[in-house]
Amino acid sequence: MAYTTTPGIPSAFQVATNENYVSTLSIHQPEVAEDFVNRYGEQSLMGFLDSIGAMAPVAQRKYEHYEDDYLHQNFKQTGTPTIAVGGTTITLDPAFSSDGTTAGNFFIRIGDIVQNSYGEIALVTAKPANNQATLVPYKNASWTALAATDVLIVIGNEHAEGTGQPDGITPTANHYENYTMIMKDSFQVTGSEATNKIWFKVNDAATGKSGYLWYLKGEGDTYKRFNNYCEMQMLLGQVATNTNAALTGTIGSGGINGTEGLIDFMRSGNSQTYNQLAGFNLSDFDSMIRTLDANRGAKENTMWCGIDLSLAIDDAVAAMFAGGGISYGAFNGSEEIGVAFGFKSFARGGYTFHKKAYEALSYSPMMGATGYNYSGMGLVIPGDMGKDAKSRESIPSLRVRYKEAGGYSRKMEHWLTGSAGLANPTSDVDELRCHYRTERGFEGFANNRFILLERA
Repeated sequence: MAYTTTPGIPSAFQVATNENYVSTLSIHQPEVAEDFVNRYGEQSLMGFLDSIGAMAPVAQRKYEHYEDDYLHQNFKQTGTPTIAVGGTTITLDPAFSSDGTTAGNFFIRIGDIVQNSYGEIALVTAKPANNQATLVPYKNASWTALAATDVLIVIGNEHAEGTGQPDGITPTANHYENYTMIMKDSFQVTGSEATNKIWFKVNDAATGKSGYLWYLKGEGDTYKRFNNYCEMQMLLGQVATNTNAALTGTIGSGGINGTEGLIDFMRSGNSQTYNQLAGFNLSDFDSMIRTLDANRGAKENTMWCGIDLSLAIDDAVAAMFAGGGISYGAFNGSEEIGVAFGFKSFARGGYTFHKKAYEALSYSPMMGATGYNYSGMGLVIPGDMGKDAKSRESIPSLRVRYKEAGGYSRKMEHWLTGSAGLANPTSDVDELRCHYRTERGFEGFANNRFILLERA
């Protein structure tokens, strides 16, 4: 450091000379690098919904759809009877009925041929009540005694000469409904601060452009944080059902309905736990595949995993396919797409799985916080699409619905207010405000084809 009683001459470039030093009585300009370090990496949690890419407008806050049920039903009976020569009346378990709740909603009819798990068959000769059936065995004097957990299946029917037609079966449908929710965020800066120079050259997440004004960094963070909140609500959201009359707040009233997120949607379908100490092993894979097979699941699925489950699956796959057989990157038949998305792919039992670590499940300030179990969670999502019966358009396994009507969309709104830096001020307040707003909700289809994996 040189000493002088007069200030140095500033340079247009960052080059040290014998003229651009400053005296000890001058105020030193701090040496701050222009690079802004991402200490915690890229903190955007977007990725899952972005890669699915399915979004569709809806004109009403509440939206619904219907899904068909099984063409065939099976039944349980509540006792432990032995079906005898003259016929035995059994009582069917109402919890195992076609709608899962109401006694009498059974597809069993007079003339149906029923088989038990021992290979024995019987004819339904009468229905004394809606939730009862009289069975007469085809062979021998009686059936093997039934256990309370035995399931009976209908394999066909037979009728005598001169009889009339059987009653028809009215198929049931599964009803789905959910809601959009309004989400908002804002960022504000005074006119004076908006003109202060920043030492860091930063990128605006919304536009990709760089600049030295710190409020661009602040707005970029707000935009990224808002998108993260949107993704978390589509993942973790719940429908508001709190109707306590003593509440003076807004839950369940005032238009606050919430939205059922993906995890709650999957929990009402198929959930599977695995042993935390043993990891996710071959038997867990096989159990998952059997569940998919029983529910007419997709032959190709994506697995979005927390880091703990992702590592456990890597270990299991390595052991399962020791010596070769792992296919990496075969995503929808295209190696390039699989590699681009960072998937690892493998197949077993005719089912293909594309695994990817989902950062949101392990992000430490949120779902990866201490005491939370999301890092061991996995979301098995069907990779195929259905067809709309009327329009024949493809229906994804899940999508985000957003409000839109008359050319006005609330998919993602962004606008500026204030008087600082705006060509057309909206107020006389010396500030610039950036606003974000969306109205959206989650929609899932056929939750029986999904599997939620959780650590026990």
